[in-house]
Amino acid sequence: MKTIKYEINGTYIDIEVTDEFAMQYEQIEADEKRINRKETRRHQSLEALIEGGFQIVDQESDIEEKAFQNDDIEQLYKALAVLTEEQKWLVEQVYCHDRKQSEIAAELGIDATSIRDRLRVICKKIKNFFNK
Repeated sequence: MKTIKYEINGTYIDIEVTDEFAMQYEQIEADEKRINRKETRRHQSLEALIEGGFQIVDQESDIEEKAFQNDDIEQLYKALAVLTEEQKWLVEQVYCHDRKQSEIAAELGIDATSIRDRLRVICKKIKNFFNK
């Protein structure tokens, strides 16, 4: 007779079993350990890799291009800073909210050509900012 340790809900108890059963139980335990080891070696969680300092590089991304885009966006924000609040509002309505110039003109109670002229002035201001 042999004694094996058996786990039940996190508690280990000693159980007396036959020698043959003890050998089979040890074999099952060894097989289970080997399988678990294989699985954990083969599969890594993304969270564990990132926490360990591993970084994943996106092959499709061009870091230099993104840097230029970020610089362009920063320059555009600086250019928009030279506009008045009314001009900023108009740019937002036309280019961010895709509103029609005639719709904005009707809301403001002015002619649609006035909106077009205002946008032309805004474009000149922005061009002058970039040409400095």
